Amino acid sequence: MEFSAILGLFAGIILLFWAISTRGAVTTFWDPAALLIVLGGTVAAVAVSHGWQNLRRGPRLVARVFARMSGRRMEVRNQLLHLAGRARREGLLALEDDLPDIDEPFLQQAVQMLVDATPPEDLKEVMNRGMEQVIRQEERGGALFASAGAASPAFGMIGTLIGLIHMLQDLEDPDTIGTGMAVALITTFYGSLMANLVFTPMARKLNEHTDEEQQVRQMIIEGVLAIQEGSNPRLIASKLDTYIQEPVRDQEEEGENEARAGEPVMEERSDVASND
Repeated sequence: MEFSAILGLFAGIILLFWAISTRGAVTTFWDPAALLIVLGGTVAAVAVSHGWQNLRRGPRLVARVFARMSGRRMEVRNQLLHLAGRARREGLLALEDDLPDIDEPFLQQAVQMLVDATPPEDLKEVMNRGMEQVIRQEERGGALFASAGAASPAFGMIGTLIGLIHMLQDLEDPDTIGTGMAVALITTFYGSLMANLVFTPMARKLNEHTDEEQQVRQMIIEGVLAIQEGSNPRLIASKLDTYIQEPVRDQEEEGENEARAGEPVMEERSDVASND
């Protein structure tokens, strides 16, 4: 679970409620009709743009926004190195015993192809095509929320225009103009709030998940191909570390530097020659 996303969303909502409450009653900003215009119009626009099948993925995409991203590359790296070591010692067929313990479906598929002695060219082609298909699907999820972020302010403005039209139809009582204007502007408030606090941040978060998914799958493809070639696990580790945001070799270098810091320093002495 990505607690930073949850914390940011709730912090934004709480701060807005607090700011509103300091200026008056919170109920002033509650209007079911305005909310229906913004949400209903946004959902309708997204359905027209992306289709019902993609719209049905909305709840799963929301759950994905709050899914954990950190640490996944390291887990995949360690699993690949374990597989590389076992394949080097016992052969590729021995990896069949590790298949039930692999959590990543993409890695599990790649290892199964290794066990089935799939040629490297075919393995690479199949895995690349699978990656491209998944990435396209992930990108559609981000585009869906980006469309919602673009549509909600527009429907907020439409709701405001509707409210202004109703207000202008009845100008006999000047005392109601201020109240009518405030109600008309609530839809603009709803549209801007949903776009900037919900839909647009979620679209960007999903795009980050897409980038992460692509990096992990490229990492798996390169690692599996190296295992199939029989490469040394140390060489494979060096290749995989380039995908880690904080490479393991940096941590190892820090440990080596700390070890050197604890060793006694040898002072160099220079002999000075004297002229007779």
